[in-house]
Amino acid sequence: MKIFNLDQIQNSISIARDLEELINSQKTAFMDYSAGLYDVPLPMQFIFLQEESDCHIKGGYRQGSSNFAIKIAGSSKFGNNGTMLIFYVASCELKAILQDKGYLTTLRTAIAGIIILDLIPWKAQNIGIIGGGNLAKQLYELLIIKYSQVNVMLYARNKAKALAIGEFACNSAEDLIAKCDVVFTTTASLELIIHTIPESKNKAIIGLGSDDEHKSEISLQLFSEADIVIVDSKMQAAKFGDVSRALKAGIVPKDALMELGAVLKSGIAENAKIIIADFSGIGAQDVAMAEFVLSRL
Repeated sequence: MKIFNLDQIQNSISIARDLEELINSQKTAFMDYSAGLYDVPLPMQFIFLQEESDCHIKGGYRQGSSNFAIKIAGSSKFGNNGTMLIFYVASCELKAILQDKGYLTTLRTAIAGIIILDLIPWKAQNIGIIGGGNLAKQLYELLIIKYSQVNVMLYARNKAKALAIGEFACNSAEDLIAKCDVVFTTTASLELIIHTIPESKNKAIIGLGSDDEHKSEISLQLFSEADIVIVDSKMQAAKFGDVSRALKAGIVPKDALMELGAVLKSGIAENAKIIIADFSGIGAQDVAMAEFVLSRL
């Protein structure tokens, strides 16, 4: 059994060099998941509201693989943390421990956002990121590498945090939403951030932060206005995130949801003007990320 620390894990990956390979690896994981090739149980979650922290336990096994993975990841006001455990399928013996402190979870979540951006049926001109934490920072880094000609704007309640990530920070979420045709949310907010969107030719809202029963970023009304609602997992969408509340309220029928793995094969209709993606993170992503890192280590 081998143990790898955060420095070793980060040194095994060059974002600039490996980004396209990482994106393709994650795309394959989403498509294989939607094709039924992954065994992924519902996440186990601990929510510590008084401590303003949470811990998610996710796992996955890709059929035919010699390994399976269990990921423990938490977030709090002190930052992110986490560990991935890799086991042999044949013996269930622990093969490796990736002490990534949540880095791989942040990276694969940001990559999921990039995958959606590649799918929208228009060329994004202005991209907005709401949030000032590790996920916002990671997403900004990926956007600057892959879309160097696009304007990237930020908004965070603490403007200094936004300016520490990028040079252009809006004064309000509403200001950012009005200026951008693609908006990412990357927060752990318990209150709505995006209430309405102004009339616009095109608008894509990509929710990456609302991944449990308490967090909330996107107004339910927006789901009724969307031309397509994309989730990473229909099973998890019924329980976690803003889309689960839209389902329970009858605003969106469950059979109208599209999994990202299916959308990667079918594409998005060219006439879609309002797109919402709401992700809670699936074990297949973690398996693919662990396999990528272990191949380098």
